[in-house]
Amino acid sequence: MPVCIYKKNQITEVTQDFEHGSLYGKVKLGSDYIFWKKSFSWKYVDMDEIRRAYRRVEAVDTKMCCGKVNFDIQKLVVELKDDTSYELLIGEGISKEAEALWAVFKERRPGILFGKFDHSV
Repeated sequence: MPVCIYKKNQITEVTQDFEHGSLYGKVKLGSDYIFWKKSFSWKYVDMDEIRRAYRRVEAVDTKMCCGKVNFDIQKLVVELKDDTSYELLIGEGISKEAEALWAVFKERRPGILFGKFDHSV
C-alpha cells in the first residue's frame, strides 16, 4: 500500500487508529499506521510497509530584525519496502517530542530497521 491521504470516516480502522493515536508535533503515531501533516491534509502509511526509519535534524541559522536566530527542524525519515522514502516533518525546535516519538516508534515496531546506514557497504 502506498502513502494515502487520510479522510475522516473513509476507512473505519484507519479512522480509529488516527483518533486514538498519539500526536508528536506534526506526526501522529497509531498502533498500525503513522500519520503526518502535509500542507492542508494528513497523509498516512501502514507501518508494516516501512523497512527502515531514522531521524534527521536540520540546523537553521537565519538573520532577523532582532538578530541571529538558530533552531533545529526535526524530521522522521521512513523508507518503504518499495524503495520510496518520505521525510515526515515533526516540527521546529521540539527535540523532546521528536525523541519521544522515536522511542515509542522503536518500541512498537521492533521489526523495522532503525538508524541510517551506508548504502555503499
